[in-house]
Amino acid sequence: MKRIILSMMLAAIAICVWAANDGKTLKVKLDLLDFGDTVVVLRPGKDELTFTGKNGKFEFQLQVDTVSPGMLIQPKLLRGDMEDAKIFSLPLVGGEEVRVWNTDMTRYDIDGTGFYADYHQVDLFNENASKEPRENVAKFREMKANSSISQEELSKFQKEVYDPSYDRYQQALTDYVKAHSKQEATIMLLKEFDGFEKQKEAYQMLDVSVREGRMKPIYDRIVKDEEERIAEEAEKKEGAKKQAEGIEAPVFTLDDINGQPLALTSLRGKHVILDFWGSWCVWCIKGFPKMKEYYAKYPGKFEILGIDCNDTVDKWKAAVKKHELPWLHVYCPKEATVLEDYGVTGFPTKIIIGPDGKIVKTIIGEDPSFYTLLDELFGK
Repeated sequence: MKRIILSMMLAAIAICVWAANDGKTLKVKLDLLDFGDTVVVLRPGKDELTFTGKNGKFEFQLQVDTVSPGMLIQPKLLRGDMEDAKIFSLPLVGGEEVRVWNTDMTRYDIDGTGFYADYHQVDLFNENASKEPRENVAKFREMKANSSISQEELSKFQKEVYDPSYDRYQQALTDYVKAHSKQEATIMLLKEFDGFEKQKEAYQMLDVSVREGRMKPIYDRIVKDEEERIAEEAEKKEGAKKQAEGIEAPVFTLDDINGQPLALTSLRGKHVILDFWGSWCVWCIKGFPKMKEYYAKYPGKFEILGIDCNDTVDKWKAAVKKHELPWLHVYCPKEATVLEDYGVTGFPTKIIIGPDGKIVKTIIGEDPSFYTLLDELFGK
């Protein structure tokens, strides 16, 4: 009987040990001075996970079936509040323990078992190797913002200072990958190489055990990102054709805020600004005060037609009311083709249409040049 009980106890212990080391459980410990009491974990293709702690200290576990990139963010980012929001990229590897901490508000450290112990060394290497080109980028931006510095001086700095420092960084990356080709964490450096072709070359430098082992999804993700980037570039080029100056603006009819159909053709004869926006778009919202200022500055000179996208009707109406937007508004349901017809791929997008119904200018993002153009058009 004692032998049976002992066997059962040993089996139970074995099960517990297996469960704790099943290769899928990632134990996470965070000590982040600037994150507050809540952290959100984002993973590609999965719902976000929220964890609570105290004074930036967290301990939790994640089930990681497949190695993937991850992000630690503050909850306010999910609400669209990007002001001073904290974000930290964290590769997620099952069967390991990881600790992330920061001793000040400017840098994070990462360490742990196995993969993460090596990743700590990779992180320190990259921080040191990239220091010179990062400093030169900052210097270049300062020079560019200085109106007394000529284009010739900028070109000289780039050719004689920045480019050589960046080339040295790329060579340092290559040397590191070759010297640490059997360490799984080395694969995390691939994104630092200049361009997809260089990334592929660096991938082939890795030992086959790394290329075809559990880290392969990291490279697969890089490939997928590149495919998406190419598709996005093609979409933007196609969109640019549809937004080109001088072409006839596609007509449409959408329901206004009172549920009544409003046709773009009903505004023919005056300048119209199509503002593609959404209540979820931080930069759209940030641009409203300036838009309201200019709408009042040039009364009757132009009309704004706000086109709400990717919202529910309730959220759309609530946002119009909350931000007290005095111009015309229509709602763009998912089945409408307006976004496709105008080639809109980013938000906000503002398209100025002339009295003749032809596109005058397209401005993507919250760009000061939009208001400069309004002054040029209506300030005469």
